[in-house]
Amino acid sequence: MTLTRFQKFGLLGIAAAASLGGFYLSEMSAQGRNLQTPAAQIDVKRDFNVPMADAQTDAIITAANAFLDTLNTEQRAAAVFDFADNTQRANWSNFPDGPVVRQGVMRGNMSETQLDALNTLLRTALSEEGYQNVLYQLAAEESLENGPGEPNFGDDFYYVSFLGEPALDVPWMFQFGGHHLAINVTVFGPDLSFSPMLTGGEPLRINMNDKAVYITEKETTAAAALIHSLSDAQKKETIRSDKAINLLLGPGEFGTTLAPEGVKGSDLTDSQRALLMDVIKARLGFINADDFAAKMAVVGSQLDDTYFGWWGPEAPLGAAYFRVTGPSVVMEYAPQDLDADPTNHAHNMYRDPQNDYGTMWIAAE
Repeated sequence: MTLTRFQKFGLLGIAAAASLGGFYLSEMSAQGRNLQTPAAQIDVKRDFNVPMADAQTDAIITAANAFLDTLNTEQRAAAVFDFADNTQRANWSNFPDGPVVRQGVMRGNMSETQLDALNTLLRTALSEEGYQNVLYQLAAEESLENGPGEPNFGDDFYYVSFLGEPALDVPWMFQFGGHHLAINVTVFGPDLSFSPMLTGGEPLRINMNDKAVYITEKETTAAAALIHSLSDAQKKETIRSDKAINLLLGPGEFGTTLAPEGVKGSDLTDSQRALLMDVIKARLGFINADDFAAKMAVVGSQLDDTYFGWWGPEAPLGAAYFRVTGPSVVMEYAPQDLDADPTNHAHNMYRDPQNDYGTMWIAAE
């Protein structure tokens, strides 16, 4: 039987929901196809001592306010939430529009001027590589065909929202996302947290500007280089299963901790440690250069206590789940459609367990 894209989503969505835990099953039972993410349980401070912003933050604030200035009164009211709104803070998902009801201003309802301002904001907050990944995700989404009713596929169904007003002397948050994409940026003076960040996509193989693109090629190639560099003894420690597993730290998993598994950074050679850093850089390289450098300095200092684990076959590229687990970085690469083509659909997460949603700065003690 040949399935339409709509029918396929229904079957795979149920399978993914089952593997992601009881919450999704209970939500599906109670609300039909609704897969809404629960609020993050964060006791947000009332008062903040925000350090002086740097030039990068100033540029992001300027771009954010320039975007907000393009909105009419109704759109601005829809876009800006209270900074303490934990429901909106967690309102992102790998699932598409319809089953997940997102808030904010929808990309499909923006004028060309507003889209240009949004793109400027994204290019300022992200690196050029990160911005290009957003474009790849939108292009991949456009290749999916809508069936009757929901869910809604297409690059119209991506949303922009803010928690708090962008300013130098208060914390605030910028969100952009939709199906397979969630950019969550908490700004605290000169410091930014990009955790949690959802990437991946479907399809991962696209043609863009007459060029064949494999969206996750850089990070899957980096991970493959690391696994192939390992000795037999190191592989025995690293490879946890010959079967890929599903995403563990996706939507609704704020506060979930994972026991580190795999080979430990302190047990790698210098060249293997460099390969592990390449895996991390491939994902965190989506962050603008200033904040990327600051984050990688911390990650590098903790490399001895960072683990790399692998679930699934060593080939083909992109068919295995792999995870980096460190004190301030957890990255998952989770292929989907395991009975079809797992290399063309992935749900990927980055979280900072020490500073998810900027909790290091904004959470009451």
